[in-house]
Amino acid sequence: MIHLAIKYFIRFGQLDIPSVGQLKLLKKEAELIDGVLKSPSEFIEFETNAGTPSKQFYQFLGNALDISADQAAIQYDQSWESKFENDQKVMIGNLGVISKTDGTYTWESHFTSSQFYKDIEVGNLPNSEIFETELTAQKNDKWAIWAIALAVIALLAILFKQ
Repeated sequence: MIHLAIKYFIRFGQLDIPSVGQLKLLKKEAELIDGVLKSPSEFIEFETNAGTPSKQFYQFLGNALDISADQAAIQYDQSWESKFENDQKVMIGNLGVISKTDGTYTWESHFTSSQFYKDIEVGNLPNSEIFETELTAQKNDKWAIWAIALAVIALLAILFKQ
């Protein structure tokens, strides 16, 4: 059951664990700071709460197991009940470990996107606003040319028609 939950998490970026918490895949966009293009980053955040999975999740499980969504909900809840009885650690695939110590759940992530993305030094770039205004002016010039050409063709068509 957990392997299906991991597939759902990888596909949709969110996984609710009943009476434990919620895993979320968060992404940070790349940004340019002082001539260095900072790499995008992805990380898994764990929030402790007593949230319940969505209907979409139960439908996903039901389709994968070929059972109804209600049966999938019951089986999913039961599969997590016995996991944390004796302050055990539960592996969530290769992504990390959820552990329970003294009634508190903690997340230890094994996923680091920094090994895939590196910062890039690009130096000083010209002001992009200048280029945007030049491109807008060029586009306006092209529209004027097309408008004049269309007017000339229309006048020629009218003259030849008569």
